[in-house]
Amino acid sequence: MTTPMPPQLGDSAINAKGHTLRGAITRVSGPVIEGWVYDEATPEQRFVIALYHLGEPVALAYSNHFHDHAPGDGLYGFHIVLDDAQRDMAGTLTLAPANAPNVALDQTHLPALSQAHESESGRVEWQPGLVLRGQLVEPSAPQKPLQVRVMYQGRQIAEATPQHWLDYHDQRVQGAFVLNLPLWLADGQRHRLYVLDDQGRELDGSPVTVQEWPNGLVDWVLTLAPQLPDHTKTLLKQQLSRYERWLPRAAGMGQYPQWHEAFYSKPAMKGAHALPALQRGKQDSALGILWLDNAPSTLPKMPGVTLVHRVVDHATQQDPDRYRAVVEELAGQCEIITQLHGDDTLDTAAAQLAWQAMKAQYEAQILYTDFDIPAEQADQPRQPALLPAWDPERQWAQDLLGGGLCLVRSSLLKDAEHPATHPEDFSHAAIEALHHAGHPESSVLHLPRIARHRATPWPTASEAQAQRLQARLERTAPNATLRVNPQYPTLYRVSRTLDTWPDITLIVPTRDALALLKRCIETIAEHTDYPGNVTLMVVNNHSRQPDTLAYFETLRTQAPQPLGRGKLHTRVLDYPHPFNYAAINNAAVEQCESELIALVNNDIEALHPEWLCAMAAHLMRDGVGAVGAKLLWPNGMVQHGGVIGGQYGGLAGHVGNHWHAEDAGYLGMNHVTQRFSMVTAACLLMRKADYHAVGGLSARDFAVNFNDVDLCLKLRRRGLSILWTPEARLIHAESATRGKDEAPEKAARAQREMAKLRERWSNALLHDPAYNPNLALDVYTPPFTGLALPPRELSHTAGETSTEHELGRIARSNQLPV
Repeated sequence: MTTPMPPQLGDSAINAKGHTLRGAITRVSGPVIEGWVYDEATPEQRFVIALYHLGEPVALAYSNHFHDHAPGDGLYGFHIVLDDAQRDMAGTLTLAPANAPNVALDQTHLPALSQAHESESGRVEWQPGLVLRGQLVEPSAPQKPLQVRVMYQGRQIAEATPQHWLDYHDQRVQGAFVLNLPLWLADGQRHRLYVLDDQGRELDGSPVTVQEWPNGLVDWVLTLAPQLPDHTKTLLKQQLSRYERWLPRAAGMGQYPQWHEAFYSKPAMKGAHALPALQRGKQDSALGILWLDNAPSTLPKMPGVTLVHRVVDHATQQDPDRYRAVVEELAGQCEIITQLHGDDTLDTAAAQLAWQAMKAQYEAQILYTDFDIPAEQADQPRQPALLPAWDPERQWAQDLLGGGLCLVRSSLLKDAEHPATHPEDFSHAAIEALHHAGHPESSVLHLPRIARHRATPWPTASEAQAQRLQARLERTAPNATLRVNPQYPTLYRVSRTLDTWPDITLIVPTRDALALLKRCIETIAEHTDYPGNVTLMVVNNHSRQPDTLAYFETLRTQAPQPLGRGKLHTRVLDYPHPFNYAAINNAAVEQCESELIALVNNDIEALHPEWLCAMAAHLMRDGVGAVGAKLLWPNGMVQHGGVIGGQYGGLAGHVGNHWHAEDAGYLGMNHVTQRFSMVTAACLLMRKADYHAVGGLSARDFAVNFNDVDLCLKLRRRGLSILWTPEARLIHAESATRGKDEAPEKAARAQREMAKLRERWSNALLHDPAYNPNLALDVYTPPFTGLALPPRELSHTAGETSTEHELGRIARSNQLPV
């Protein structure tokens, strides 16, 4: 079906007095039609306008309403609601002055009621960025799959299939969609888009007017005001940057080639983002490159850097002594060395930046970059691998350093007690040497630039490499075992155990909700094998139901029972004060006698025996402050896969809500123990001593929400890391007891807590080391599914001009900004 498209907005006509009129129909949504009419010669005049159908007037309106897109002061808009008889007329509607039907200002196509979706069955929404969000359901057959199409000037420019779940008339259907628009729409111009289903029916909210700028509002506004004084430009830049911080924009992952070309390849697009050259003398040493299998047909060149190339053939790679000798020879000739595959392509601009960062940061010993890989299907664009800041835990599961460009100071490799004996072991040998030499974690830097275009995907795991990694792991963690992940053979899995298992108290607050509480306690008793003492402390906050109170008496008198290889003890603590989640847990911790405490919601269900052992074994390592679990909705979707800062307007949000428990997730992260800045307190394990050291949960500032975010960031400020592990899997029916914050008093409290979180931690949340600054933060794009528009590292802070300062800012270590 071909959808008639309206003429360009703002068509002109001459009225009876000879004045030039402009007008536009800007929105048709169901029976609502909106637009504006303006005479630039007589801006004080407001017009009575008419909509004509087949030459006959259909409706009249006075153009004196405020309209966002109207010229002048905006008070030239009109708003018309058609009645059923008028709305049932399919065809073209013409906008004209009421007394001049032949003066056509604009037109739009009005489909019949049967050719348009009502809001409930099909609607589309847009916020700044190149992402549309909405829902589309066939009213007569809600389970029927539909397609969403976006039309522009008579041609289709994007499509999507609704794949996210929603409730439609008491049915759970895959009717929600997130649709990514092409990057070329971000040209600073207005584009009117029609959003239809695959039968040509228009969605409510269509047409959508999109206007985006390639480098954001800052660059656009400054180009409009070149004559402004420098101090005014600086102030304007700061204000606009702050605005864009709270309203970030996104492009889809499918737009990666165009996105990379726009922001990192074209000099004209980089403009002020280009870095000044380092002083001569700081970049005159050599960079050695080990080329695996073969060298590229054209060797890369980097201005001001001497490149020394060595080819490592297949036979040398398989001979540990020969491979080690080549590495040592090159390390003796060059200050920094790296390793690439001969079929890969090196992005020399990003490589130059990586070299400069290593030279500017004298304490840096290792630097790694992002990369991209071919798509699984040949006709699909390449996919970016946008990595977190340095994460030694995740390095065991997948070689973060070796995926992209990894620069290593030769001194590390020359002095290595256990050098690399195989190409797959190159970065792991460098890390072990780093620790042996006593360098801190901050000496490993991550540069969020794609410097390597891989010819093949990230290398898969192998049994031979697993044995090499196991030998390295045993030297620092003798109670750990590394194996190829049986479910995901591209990954490794590290299992840890303890010689002595500490006592743990599970703190479970509740107010009645007996069915949930019993399910929680029964599944923990049934599906937990912990070789130590576990106390389950139920905290009663104003329960009143007789059945609940009777159950509490049963728990109080219950004798210890087996918990796999250990013992389960039960306690009931009364908290007869107003509900304050933070205060409830703080009071409970004061009554705990165990070394470890776990904050556990009453809507948690244990799923497998190893969950508590896995969390405890991770926690009892030096430098770990808290461990969170992989939580699932009852339907098997991920409810908590870690927490990312910056989500929802600079706050924080869960990872993985659009993944199934068995999905790989972005770069396999759904099955990798890794660092996050935060995890949820719905199931969180930590030392009681650390809980006290940071003041516990903040009962004054975060009585209900974000107290876990605040807690984790306080732990990180003390130098402790936060781990999330998929080795502990539990069900969590979020807010099943307390409900959502929809009542006025709850909403007001939630707003206060959001404001306090931004006030206290905004810098840390917006610069989360676990989340690459090239990834999107807008509210419509789930974490790890979109690209930041523009990348956050390109939003410079005014006044930062020195190369060393700039490189230090861009090369990110795992430090917590405060």
